[in-house]
Amino acid sequence: MSRNRLFRSKHLWLALIVTASVGGFGAWKFFTVKADKPNYLFGSIERGDIVMQVAANGTLAAVTTVQVGTQVSGTIAELYADFNTEVKKGQLLAKLDQEIFLTQIQQQEANVRSAEATLNDDAASIAATKANLEKAKVDVLDKERKLRRTKELFDQNLVPRDDLDTAQAALDAAVATENATEAQIESAKARQKADEARLVQARASLQTAKVNLEHTIITSPISGTIISRNVDRGQTVAASFSSPTLFTIGEDLTKMQVNTNIDEADVGRIKTGMDADFTVDAYPGETFSGKISQVRLAATTVQNVVTYNAIIDVPNPQLKLKPGMTANVKILIERVGNVLKLPNSALRFKPNLSDQEQEAAFIRAGEEKYWKFTQAMRSGSGSEALGGGTGGGSSAGMRSGGASGGGFAMGMRGGGGQGGTRRDASAVMSRSNRGRRVPVWILGEDKLLRPVIVKLGLTDGVHTEITDGKLKDGDKIIIGLEVDPNRPAAATTTRPPGFGGPPMGGMGGFRR
Repeated sequence: MSRNRLFRSKHLWLALIVTASVGGFGAWKFFTVKADKPNYLFGSIERGDIVMQVAANGTLAAVTTVQVGTQVSGTIAELYADFNTEVKKGQLLAKLDQEIFLTQIQQQEANVRSAEATLNDDAASIAATKANLEKAKVDVLDKERKLRRTKELFDQNLVPRDDLDTAQAALDAAVATENATEAQIESAKARQKADEARLVQARASLQTAKVNLEHTIITSPISGTIISRNVDRGQTVAASFSSPTLFTIGEDLTKMQVNTNIDEADVGRIKTGMDADFTVDAYPGETFSGKISQVRLAATTVQNVVTYNAIIDVPNPQLKLKPGMTANVKILIERVGNVLKLPNSALRFKPNLSDQEQEAAFIRAGEEKYWKFTQAMRSGSGSEALGGGTGGGSSAGMRSGGASGGGFAMGMRGGGGQGGTRRDASAVMSRSNRGRRVPVWILGEDKLLRPVIVKLGLTDGVHTEITDGKLKDGDKIIIGLEVDPNRPAAATTTRPPGFGGPPMGGMGGFRR
């Protein structure tokens, strides 16, 4: 009996030991291999449209905006228009106090009358002087006749020498009087010209006073809508240094324009006639459309950023858009429709495989040629195949590597992880990756990773067109790894087959 109990006790302990071993091994498998095994995130190949756009901010304004001011200083006596008032060309908008200007007109009219009277006196004086000149000329003739007669008598010794001298003196005096009278006429004429100039000046001053009086009446220069009114009745406006703005008038608010600032990196792709869509905060969810009418050459530099003003003409038949609204603009550069596209995150994904595992994956996928090409590029011996030296030609697209930017960041300066991009990364990426062949990764039925080489086309920054490749609509591709914040990272380098190793980069430059 004791032997049976001992036998049963040994078997029981053996069963417990086996059970504990199996449980421990299972726990080890669960907490090590399970922890190291990655969970992939998948995206789908879709068919749809891809639109390349340039984003910008702008401000809405009327096509023609006129600031109505005053050329004279004064007090606003009357206002005949207010905010949002529809006005016609020549319509009365405001009137300044006219008392001062009426007084100035009266004063200038008096100055004109005084100048006219002075000019009349000058004419009378000239006429009287001319009469005296005629009298002096007659007197000279009489004195010449008397001198000749006296000389004849003197030659006959009929008169003394004193009579001849007296006659000569009388003639000299008459000639002097004639010359003085002529000088008086010239002086009177000069005075008359000066008085004529004063009369012209007085009349000009009178006209200026009349014009200033007319300027006290403010009328609309165009037909449109009053956007702003900057004065009130009784307010004094001064036009000493610059014309103060009384009203701002938009000519036709059914036709608006958006003034945008386009970055210099994008302005080369903006052309007149391109379509542009924009939204405003006042109407969320509603999109407005317009066309680019002008790209102005004047550059604006703010904090070392150079921008150019692009004008977008926008119809506004319902008058929803108001001047001064902020517009979030997207300018259509290029559009492709009903094409295969993949999420850009798939281009950024790089599996953590060793070189040997990568080579095996490319061989399984039938892309051994691509793998050899990338290895040649990494060693620098493949540049001749591209028609250039090391670092030149298409090999420039290999500079980025795959550390953080992946295949999609290739062709950008300095790599994806070192801030080599300029402003709009998607715009640079679209130009550098278009036409390139890059690998995207799928998980085969055998649960092993396989690359699929695709040729890239247009991108909108979220999706990229596939112009060539073996993928089709609905295929699943790997776009990343699922990260569980509650699961500790593997502390060892031991990993299941097909995982681990350094990141792979520099494959984006392959072309067939």
